[in-house]
Amino acid sequence: MKKLLILLFMLAVTASAATDMQKVKYMGTVKDIIISTQKIRGGTYNFLNGSEFAQFGVYEERTRQKKAFKSLDRQFNVPGKKIDSEFDKLRNQTRSLNKMAFQLEPLTSFKAYSTLINKMIKSDQALQQHFFGKADPFVKGISSVMVNDLLPLSEGIGKLRGLGSGIIARTYCEDEEEEMMNEYVEEIRTYLKKTVNDLQALNRKYGKRLPAKFNDKLVALEKDLNKYVKFAEDKVIGKEDIDEDPNAYFDRGTAMIKKVMELYKISENALKKAL
Repeated sequence: MKKLLILLFMLAVTASAATDMQKVKYMGTVKDIIISTQKIRGGTYNFLNGSEFAQFGVYEERTRQKKAFKSLDRQFNVPGKKIDSEFDKLRNQTRSLNKMAFQLEPLTSFKAYSTLINKMIKSDQALQQHFFGKADPFVKGISSVMVNDLLPLSEGIGKLRGLGSGIIARTYCEDEEEEMMNEYVEEIRTYLKKTVNDLQALNRKYGKRLPAKFNDKLVALEKDLNKYVKFAEDKVIGKEDIDEDPNAYFDRGTAMIKKVMELYKISENALKKAL
């Protein structure tokens, strides 16, 4: 009887851990959808402003996006019916926007994708609260950084990357674009500061739960991202007769987002170990 109780206890613990891993995986799939949608938005704006090459990247990224949504479908039982239905709505809105995006005015398309991505991020933030809002302080803190710091930071970069590459493709910056780009710069600086402060606070309190390379990557991100923002300010925002490569600028922004996602991955791994 005692052995049976021990076995049942072990099975319960295993089932609980598996459920926690499924929660982390679900959040990660939503993150993948957000990153793909950011690339689709930027590539679409680039294409609508004259860069024919960007169209191929958009179609390629739409394929990745569809696969991520299918992966989410296979995880339908993880968050519960109510939350799952919210992501069904987002999938339908994404499909509709993808169908018409190339027929829209450039800024209309860009703003529509930005609104959609904002909904996705808010849904992922609600998901984190649903999954880990009442967890122990480290689990709650590190999962919060993932969706409340790193994802919004990636979105600020994504908007600066996407709008900026379209401006470069056209070779001049319009007044409304200048205003939007300046907003994105402030958004990036705000979320970069918040990310640094929150991650350093977690590192001071729970340093043993985070890898040694963690702080080095955080410092490198801060340094490189400040350079990217300065380049946008010096070469793109409010400029005319721009002589830069839109694809190189876009790729450089993608590299910045990858650095943010490296921190996301480190945080995700730390979260998994803590569950």
